[in-house]
Amino acid sequence: MYSAQIEAQLKKLGIKIGDIISVQKGGQAFEGMLMPRPDAGDTGSLVIKLSTGYNAGVRMEGSKIKKIKDGGASFEKKQAQKNSYFAGEKGSHITLLSTGGTIASRIDYKTGAVDPQIDAKSLVGAYPSLKEFEPIKCNSIFSILSEDMSPLHWEKIAQAIKNEFDGGAQGVVIAHGTDTMGYTAAALSYSLENLPAPVVLTGAQRSPDRASSDAPQNIFCSMAAARANFAQVCICMHASTSDTLNHLHIGTRVRKAHTSGRWAFKSIGTRPLGEVNPKGGEVKLNSSAIARDMKRKINLKNKFSSNVHLAWIYPGINSKTVEKWAEYDGVVLAGTGLGHAPIDAANPNSKASILPALRSLVDSGIPVAMAPQCGEGRVIHGTYSTGTYLANAGIIGNGADWLAETCYVKMCWALGQEKDAKKIKEIMLRPMHGDITSFSLIGEE
Repeated sequence: MYSAQIEAQLKKLGIKIGDIISVQKGGQAFEGMLMPRPDAGDTGSLVIKLSTGYNAGVRMEGSKIKKIKDGGASFEKKQAQKNSYFAGEKGSHITLLSTGGTIASRIDYKTGAVDPQIDAKSLVGAYPSLKEFEPIKCNSIFSILSEDMSPLHWEKIAQAIKNEFDGGAQGVVIAHGTDTMGYTAAALSYSLENLPAPVVLTGAQRSPDRASSDAPQNIFCSMAAARANFAQVCICMHASTSDTLNHLHIGTRVRKAHTSGRWAFKSIGTRPLGEVNPKGGEVKLNSSAIARDMKRKINLKNKFSSNVHLAWIYPGINSKTVEKWAEYDGVVLAGTGLGHAPIDAANPNSKASILPALRSLVDSGIPVAMAPQCGEGRVIHGTYSTGTYLANAGIIGNGADWLAETCYVKMCWALGQEKDAKKIKEIMLRPMHGDITSFSLIGEE
């Protein structure tokens, strides 16, 4: 895919991959079909198939673009046919959606690095144990590493999931890169209202062509979970270093807590939604699981803002830094301790305080929310005077135990649903899909 900025600009112009476009830049004019961006290369350049058959790369910056003829719909249809595969006899099925990541990767011997390059058919073929779950429909939505994900990708994944349920899927598994899988899980939790059955995200810390790969067990357990009796968005990954169990984590309360360990994913501030035994695929759910009901129809709310800033509060942060955030539609702060920031409580209008700059953002109509940067706990703005000042300045979050990344996703989503600051604040503070809990668990050693 192109960069998030280019995707947004093309969307604004009503241009899709496959459309015939005209691009003018620096006195030159290029006309042809807009092509998908190759995996390698400049994400800021458009690729155009000229009438000569050659491809031309044109930097988007400073270009004038115009759509000449529709062609995107037929192009998307051809691509969908190419990226789709059905294993087993057609009928009641589970859908496996691939977005890329390590789980859909293999070693690229040109570079020696891992590259997301397995298509839909190959993905099913790579895991013989999936035959047990046939019929399986497999679609490849795109093939990227998850650090390249953006809110625009979340929108497309949510739409693809709705399409699958509308088409008869009894559950959906998403193969996804692990780095930002928690963000996507939260985004889908907000986007897919009234889910009829499970949506299970899974990934791998080691690519499937490595002997030590965790991918086969993760995808097997995810397929088993997709058939189980619940209807929530969750992440299914190894529970420990061994291959004895996988945990199911609620989509809004999960974090990748280790860079490379197969046990990297943890439920934060809550217990896992359930567990899956890789020997046989038995699924055990806790009492908070919402039962599946295939009569439900998804209410799709998949609009997100791509202009939200997530900022870490740190010693030495100053007003000049905060003032630069005025270019964003929303701001999320990962605050110290109980949700604090350096405001010099003894003299909150001093040069050392960032309170005036934060208040200025709020007064200008930019919603600002606070989340704890600690691994556990909630924002409490009534214990210290620092918190009281922040709450009085209009900072959203008092009482919320949301994860900073979930708070960021929710802000992106809220701004996609509403523009009014008061309504956005109401949405942010409304507990949804387990993102804000009514009580905190006592920590366990």
